[in-house]
Amino acid sequence: MSSSIFLKKKKRTAVLLDKHHSIRLLKTNKKRIVNKRNNKIKRFEQLLVKELNDEMILTSNSTVNEISEAEKNVVIEGLPVTFLLKLGKEFFSDLEAVKYYYNSKHEDFYKNRSLLEESLQSSIHNASHEEQLKISEFISNK
Repeated sequence: MSSSIFLKKKKRTAVLLDKHHSIRLLKTNKKRIVNKRNNKIKRFEQLLVKELNDEMILTSNSTVNEISEAEKNVVIEGLPVTFLLKLGKEFFSDLEAVKYYYNSKHEDFYKNRSLLEESLQSSIHNASHEEQLKISEFISNK
């Protein structure tokens, strides 16, 4: 993996340095020529970075897929309260934390975000695999 990148890098630097005008670019102080040299170097660096990123993405995609398949937990932390309530009403309408979130008569549930998140998370964890997939789709489509 990494050895192929370094071989490509060596070949490109050799090609860049073999050109007669490239050598001249390295020895001059004229502004236009210095800018040309700097632009060539920037393009070369961008090309190397792009190749590195592409190669890393290819190798990491397999590990990301393995991780996501192994652990498919639906994360609801950090979502807005209104969205959590929509999620709760859509899938878990019988939860008291969802029913009484805005009801001031039920002080335990009244605007208690942490209780809402905990109850939704435990309900999602206890739900079937098919329901968890539907919930994850619902969250991704928010």
